[in-house]
Amino acid sequence: MISDKLSPMKSWKVGDKISFCLGADVGGSGIRFCVTNFHDPRQKIEPGHMKTKNVHEFYKVISDFSKAIQSVAPGAECLGSSFACAGLRKGNTVQVMNWSGSAEDQTIKIPEIDRTLFPPNHSVMMNDLEAGAYGIVSLSEMKESDQYFTKLWGPKSGSIISDKGHTIVLAMGSGLGAALVHHDIWTNTTVVIPTETGFLLSSPRGIDHPTYKEDVGNINYVSDHYYQGKNAPCFEDLASGRGLVIDYDYLIGRPSGWTAIQIVEQAKKGDAKAKLAMKKHYIYFLRAAKQIAYGMNCKSVVMALSNQVANKWLIDEIHKSLEHEFKDTTAWKATQGISVFSQTKDINVNMIGTNYMAHFAARNKV
Repeated sequence: MISDKLSPMKSWKVGDKISFCLGADVGGSGIRFCVTNFHDPRQKIEPGHMKTKNVHEFYKVISDFSKAIQSVAPGAECLGSSFACAGLRKGNTVQVMNWSGSAEDQTIKIPEIDRTLFPPNHSVMMNDLEAGAYGIVSLSEMKESDQYFTKLWGPKSGSIISDKGHTIVLAMGSGLGAALVHHDIWTNTTVVIPTETGFLLSSPRGIDHPTYKEDVGNINYVSDHYYQGKNAPCFEDLASGRGLVIDYDYLIGRPSGWTAIQIVEQAKKGDAKAKLAMKKHYIYFLRAAKQIAYGMNCKSVVMALSNQVANKWLIDEIHKSLEHEFKDTTAWKATQGISVFSQTKDINVNMIGTNYMAHFAARNKV
């Protein structure tokens, strides 16, 4: 029972008060909570996945969870809260596209979240990759990032969260997400800025480049598919789950009808074109990474989240090709000073990030 899982909170009392922080990772199928001791973030309780498929269930789950906490630890107070939400943020609303029902059924109205677990002026609502980037910041500060991330190439002194410049965290899933970790050298502070740089327009090689013909052919095929050949595709059109499907279709010369998952499965079984499509969509991933990193003065690039871990078998195989792509640029001197990291072991960096920001929100008015 949930009350049994929450019972350790009783030992968090300082004086006559129990103070805690709350992190929450909200996805298409439900919520995962993490309750941490305000006085010692290492003391945490994760009660498990709670199903929600629309906003009405979302509000109820939060209200019920608040009641469960009070039944175990009467008077316990949430001092800071942070939610990561895989959805579209507009003002004081977030639309979770993967929830069922109408747009209204999918839309969280932030002021309507139970204030006992989302206290005013001490709560933060983030998108999922923003939270993930803060999770990586937290792991770096705790010196635990090496357990989950591997440096693929770059200067020996380069760290996962650079203190000499900024860091870009990238994730390929159904789309191509990017979050900038901005490091202010004057105040020595770190702030994550969500970006939409996955929508930067792609560009082919120069006409004399050895891969020009296949490169421009792939890009034009994607342009024809989405934009009737009138506009260049963005990097997300090429480097993402849907990008993988179109990259594969280009290689076989027709729509396959396969999903990205099916292409990955065939690649693992030895299908040469499926494997080449996976390689090509990673090539475009690195092409986007170098443009974003150079343009934003980043000294570190982090390829993160579960898809990156799942594709480790491929990354290990095409490592040299990816490094060559990253450094094949007019700004090649600048790329020599950029470290590139890949996540190799699963951990919920989103949850770590929400815990990190919940404690920040508890200590500061936001």
